[in-house]
Order: sequence, then structure tokens, then C-alpha cells
Amino acid sequence: MKTIGYARVSTIHQQLDSQLIALKKFGCTKIYTEFESGRNIQRRELKRALNSLETGDTFVIFKLDRLSRGTKHLLNLMEDFSEREINFISIQNNIDTSTSMGKFFFTIMSAFAEMEAELIRERVISGLEAAKANGKVLGRPSENKFIEEVISDYINTKISIVEIAKKYNISRPTVYKYLKQRNIPLRSK
Repeated sequence: MKTIGYARVSTIHQQLDSQLIALKKFGCTKIYTEFESGRNIQRRELKRALNSLETGDTFVIFKLDRLSRGTKHLLNLMEDFSEREINFISIQNNIDTSTSMGKFFFTIMSAFAEMEAELIRERVISGLEAAKANGKVLGRPSENKFIEEVISDYINTKISIVEIAKKYNISRPTVYKYLKQRNIPLRSK
């Protein structure tokens, strides 16, 4: 019987360290790691971890939200574990489905995990709407924001590249990039 661990963070900028330490300490013989959103139920490493499980094995995670952000998905996984006679353990949530109380607690905690994810989503949307209402421009800045003006100033004036960059609040390499994109030769010195 194997003890399989699964650790997940949403982006490569986040760390798996605390999850890995806890899973190793628990005694996991194999740990699958993933950098993917918990809302995505089609995760490659999760699928590999689940496919590696056999009757009598134990599947261990650090915390419920590392497995999924949706109650339906969590409950489907729970049903699959039950049918395949696989024990499920969530270290932080103190869930062990080898007990009836553990199964009950899993159901309750999965609902809380989904509610928490929904509250976070609502706060983010509210913050974005407030920023927009206050005149903030959201998203990446337009890459070629002043390309026409930069080209015009370079061709029609004697303004230096440094002065053009300052005028439009862009970098000198951006000015050179604009000129190169339009195949405009550099001035001779």
C-alpha cells in the first residue's frame, strides 16, 4: 500500500516548500507537484497522481484548497476514493476518510473551501471595479502606445533619442525598437 502526496500552487511564483515538508513528514512515498489553478479540474499531475492509486492506498494533501476549489469536484473525488477503497487525508484540515467522522468533516470542509474561493473572487472583482471607477487603466500597457508620435518626432525633428524617450516616458530601447519595426534608418552622427 502506497502513500501518495499531491502539492499544488497556482503559479510558478509561489512556493511548494511548506506543502512538501508536511507531505514528506507524513511519510508519502511519492509526491506529485503542480503549478496550476485549483479551479481547473483537468490538471495533468493530479490526473497522474489519481491514476497511480490502487485499492488500499492513501492519498494525502496539505490542505483541501490544494486539491480543488469546488465542492462538486471535491465530492466527486471523494466518491471515487470511496468506490476504489482509497483513504484520503488532508493534513491541515485533520481529515482522514478512513473514519466516518472524517468523511462527514470532508463534506463540510469542501463547502467552506468553495465559499472561501468565491469570497476571494468577489473581493478581486470588487477591487478591480473600484480601481476602474477611480480612473485606473487596468491590464498591460499598450505596447506601441506612442509609436506614430515617436516615428514622427524622429523623422521630422532633430530631437535626440534620449529626448524622445523622455518626452513619451518610454525607454531608449523602445524608441530603437519602434524605429527598427518601421525599418527607419538611424541618423548619422
